[in-house]
Amino acid sequence: MSKMAIKICTNGPFSKCVVPLRKYTGLGITDIKNRIENKDFFAETAANDIYEMENLKGLVDNLLKLGAEVKIFDSDEYGEGIFDYQEISYDEFNNNIDRLKKIMQELQDYNDALSDEV
Repeated sequence: MSKMAIKICTNGPFSKCVVPLRKYTGLGITDIKNRIENKDFFAETAANDIYEMENLKGLVDNLLKLGAEVKIFDSDEYGEGIFDYQEISYDEFNNNIDRLKKIMQELQDYNDALSDEV
């Protein structure tokens, strides 16, 4: 299964990013500070779960508004559980969400059509 994750680089004190990161991840301040300093991944989520992806997008948008540099990573779904992440652009990230929404809508339309036939 493909995963998405982010890394955060602050251009100043990390404190401005603490509140949204604590809310999203549930991590303590020390853990957040260490992850930012060590450039570790935050908020790993399943790339095929529309609700998790939209929540991650909300976090990314919030962090960008606060002036943080956010790097978005997508894993190789064929990596046999290794999850080698590769950086993607914000536009690619949004396109993935839009594509997932379209697929979900098509599946819903298909299910509705099957229900109407019965």
